[in-house]
Amino acid sequence: MKSEMEVLDDGYKWRKYGKKSVKNSPNPRNYYKCSSGGCHVKKRIERDREDSSYVITTYEGVHNHESPFMAAYCNQMPPGMPWTLNPNSSPPTST
Repeated sequence: MKSEMEVLDDGYKWRKYGKKSVKNSPNPRNYYKCSSGGCHVKKRIERDREDSSYVITTYEGVHNHESPFMAAYCNQMPPGMPWTLNPNSSPPTST
């Protein structure tokens, strides 16, 4: 993604745990872990070595919780909405 910002908001909370120089690149790579307890997802962020206006974010793993952003958003929705964000639910049927 093209961006002037180094870290883009993806809705999750992250803790930086490292930074490393990358061979043949003027830009360092930054390492992050999900800050939610028990979640083992990691991501690394670096700028493209050819065009540093692009940020490359690589994720490892799957979160075992919903995004704090989505949880806050869903809690603000009025009750009785005709749709759901639950991926395990079935579509409504008419009788």
